[in-house]
Amino acid sequence: MSSVIAVANIAGGTFKSTTAHSLAVASVEYGKKVLLIDLDPRAELTFNLGYEKSRQTIVEILQGLSLSQSNDITTPERFDFIGADSRLALFNDVNSLKTFLNSLSIQYDLVIIDTPAQIDSRLAMALLAADAIVVPTGASIHSVRGALSTLKIDSEAKKFILALDGFAADQIKLFDNVIVLDTHIPLTSGIDVATSQKRSVLSVDKSSDIAEAYREATYSLLEHLNHF
Repeated sequence: MSSVIAVANIAGGTFKSTTAHSLAVASVEYGKKVLLIDLDPRAELTFNLGYEKSRQTIVEILQGLSLSQSNDITTPERFDFIGADSRLALFNDVNSLKTFLNSLSIQYDLVIIDTPAQIDSRLAMALLAADAIVVPTGASIHSVRGALSTLKIDSEAKKFILALDGFAADQIKLFDNVIVLDTHIPLTSGIDVATSQKRSVLSVDKSSDIAEAYREATYSLLEHLNHF
């Protein structure tokens, strides 16, 4: 069984890319075969992983290039990765991602998608393809409003809140029919250190509180999606 997970919050600054990357690494640690896709035209995840100069990106894939023909990358952290570039901003076929995923000849347990922090065609194509939406949400009004707006977008996917440090119990009451994953992600300087090394915090500081929190969140998510 394969699950497609979109990491989304239309509010910026909610650690979407960090979360998508961390979920991918933790899932690999749990023995899952993972494809991570950058679907944000700003390509921050692609840059952070050090693949900004790849000749082929998700744009070529969505235009019909098969994964076996493309410049897909198996990273040192053992997940496969397809990067993005700015041309993606002009790509508006909302069915193209789902079509590509349905045609995959490689069997992945999980496909994890990093989405843009705005309502646009790229977000729409991710939510159309998704079996689950993970919304990283902090305590700020900006973050909570972004989460609420994201979850209002029509989608048949299961919906999850990933609580960032400071997200309070009373804020959970704002979210109906949403599963709140049972961990809080502490936001530390370790994220910046890991990013500077083009790796996840789970690889750079394996026993840190933030690494353990992302592992717990991933385990909970995989349980909800029946991968254990």
